[in-house]
Amino acid sequence: MRYRFISQQQQFLRVLSAGIGKTAVILPAAFVAEAGLGMLTLGMVFYMREEFLLSPALIGWIAATWQGCYVLGCLTMRPAFETLLPRYSMIFSSAGMGVAVTAILLSRSVAATFLFYGLFGFCLSFFWPPLMSWLSLGIEGKQLGRAMTRLTFVGNIGIIISPFAAGALSSLAPRYPLYGAASLFAANCLLLIGAALVLPGIRSDKQRGGSREEPEQPDRSTALRFPAWIGLFATYAVLGVVITVFPMYARDDLGLSKSAIGALLLCRAFCTAVGYLFLGRMSLWHFRPFPMTAGLALLAVLVFGISGAPSLPVLALSLALIGPLISLGFSYSFFHGASGASRRATRMAIHEALLASGLITGSAVGGQLYQNCSMTAVSVFCAALIAAAIAIQVLLVRRWRRQ
Repeated sequence: MRYRFISQQQQFLRVLSAGIGKTAVILPAAFVAEAGLGMLTLGMVFYMREEFLLSPALIGWIAATWQGCYVLGCLTMRPAFETLLPRYSMIFSSAGMGVAVTAILLSRSVAATFLFYGLFGFCLSFFWPPLMSWLSLGIEGKQLGRAMTRLTFVGNIGIIISPFAAGALSSLAPRYPLYGAASLFAANCLLLIGAALVLPGIRSDKQRGGSREEPEQPDRSTALRFPAWIGLFATYAVLGVVITVFPMYARDDLGLSKSAIGALLLCRAFCTAVGYLFLGRMSLWHFRPFPMTAGLALLAVLVFGISGAPSLPVLALSLALIGPLISLGFSYSFFHGASGASRRATRMAIHEALLASGLITGSAVGGQLYQNCSMTAVSVFCAALIAAAIAIQVLLVRRWRRQ
């Protein structure tokens, strides 16, 4: 009787594991990766500032190093994204990121930090484009929008948690956020290996970003992806300032504690997650250019709330309102880049390359301007970049409408 009960349990577990699909693996992996990335990026600002006493400009260039290598990986490794099974690419990425962060901790050298942070960015390029293409394969329209919302919302829970965790850990010791990030990347690697070995639905999944297993479908892409990509670049340039330059400004000029800075960034991330949830429940913005351009115009106004806020509540409100505009820029690029595309890994690689290029611009140029001029100069730069993006979007949308 006992053996029969055990056999029934085993059969139940086999049936249960067979019903677990890719979404049940993708979403937890995205959450852990975003939490680790957010903890690392903010933790590195405090770590390099306190351990090596680096200038804001040099810290901006260090942030730009991993982002530049991420862009390089996204652009040069697209054939690999279309050939490798996504789960194998993500396992390699998680292991490589964990090793790179551990090497930064062991090296205790600025030159080595540049090198290993660049390696981290290159390894990261094997994570997001395959994950996003894997999630979006075979779906369109509202179903694609809902899948995008689930991914971005779950990922943003990790982003919400990570600044507060990084600020709290850094208050104990500047190295602790890096230890936390390395542990999360290692945990993600083990999660993905376990899923690939144990779950039949994952083990038998042969989907690739280039649809190599099936005859390639005709491409029905929308030209609205081009203005959406321009908006993504400008939006993430502002985000690069928020996550890299703002913590130094808040610490040095405003005298805020690390925990307070983490709480402000947590507020921004929470509002970004709410924005993703709201956009996922609506389809009115699909294939409509006006909300995209209007969102950029509002973002240009809000960047001055970072540098010119007369009080802490106004500063917190400005960061909170920036949050949904980040989700708007990302969603327009993700949805309109993937919609109708036959080679989604390539499209997601372009999306991620432009996203990271915006972060590089915001981090590097913002760091230089903050060190040599002021935070107001950083805000003027962001507003000018957004104005140029809006002008290009208007031209591209007019051309799209004529076609």
